[in-house]
Amino acid sequence: MTICRDTVGTSGPSEGPKEGPRGLSTFLADRRAAAQLHLAEGYVARAFCIKPNDLYQQTRGRSHIAEARQLVMYLAHVELGMSISFVAQHFGRDRSTVAYACREVEQRREAPEFNELVTEIEELVSQMSEEGVSYSDIFGGLQ
Repeated sequence: MTICRDTVGTSGPSEGPKEGPRGLSTFLADRRAAAQLHLAEGYVARAFCIKPNDLYQQTRGRSHIAEARQLVMYLAHVELGMSISFVAQHFGRDRSTVAYACREVEQRREAPEFNELVTEIEELVSQMSEEGVSYSDIFGGLQ
């Protein structure tokens, strides 16, 4: 997998948590969101038999790579609650591209097989938001 991109929220890796309880909670929420997005990227890449780095290609790429990128954008916006502007910036795309990706994925979810895939990935990613669930719980201690 790729190194987790540190563009979620306002805190960078060298800044650390800001002073005060609100700063720490914001920092932790940013880290959790980054981890969830990274996890979604990995699951989608695996499902589409591509490398996670392929999601960040500047060109559209082959159709299955573009479809995988659309799915990750959809998950980031719908499942993880990230703004369309943030998702666009994260993937180096325009906001209208992210909105189009969300519409396309919603349309493709009418196909039972695709809907099952998306639902399974949503469930895996949402496990990270449940309290008490750690990476070792999900991956069985594998790195």
